[in-house]
Amino acid sequence: MKKSAFLSVSLVTIALSGWLSTAHADSAEANCQVRKDGDTKQGQSGPCTFSQRQGYIDLDLRNGETYSLAPGNQPNHFKDQKGNKVVRTQAAGDTQEFKWEGGKKVTVTFTRTHAAAGGGGASAVGSGETPADLKDLVNGRRVGGEVGDEMIRRGYSEARNQVQGDEVYSYWRKSSDGRCVVVHFDASRHVSSIASAFESSCQ
Repeated sequence: MKKSAFLSVSLVTIALSGWLSTAHADSAEANCQVRKDGDTKQGQSGPCTFSQRQGYIDLDLRNGETYSLAPGNQPNHFKDQKGNKVVRTQAAGDTQEFKWEGGKKVTVTFTRTHAAAGGGGASAVGSGETPADLKDLVNGRRVGGEVGDEMIRRGYSEARNQVQGDEVYSYWRKSSDGRCVVVHFDASRHVSSIASAFESSCQ
């Protein structure tokens, strides 16, 4: 109960402070391969930048193409800037794959130099996945501070919160391995998604 009251007061204070007006984004250099609808051969490939902020993803290709993906109503589902449905079909190793409803697919492979620097690579690839130890909290009965209490019980510590309209994005770091996750609260303060995030998101 005390945690619930504390969380509510904290969120109001943060919102009033104006600190949230600055978006926190994480970027990683990668290689993007685009396979057009109906293509059976390997698609065109080239350098790109992968950026993520509060569940939103931007893929900026060096040829000028940009794909801006907004989170959908379930994990790994997005909509691009034209309203097309996009599903992340793979997020493992050093690769992420995004498939459009029309058949187009973009494969993002993170560079080894970025992985070695600790800024992305495997950790970035895992972004968007729900950690196994937190899956039961998504669309569960717990709300607001109850979720915070449970996160602490499971070995996470709160790093920061961001408010976007009626929704809240709460960033947590796991004490044992430094893993960063973002908990997305809907307007009713129930958990709509939990996803792994870049380590720098929890700083």
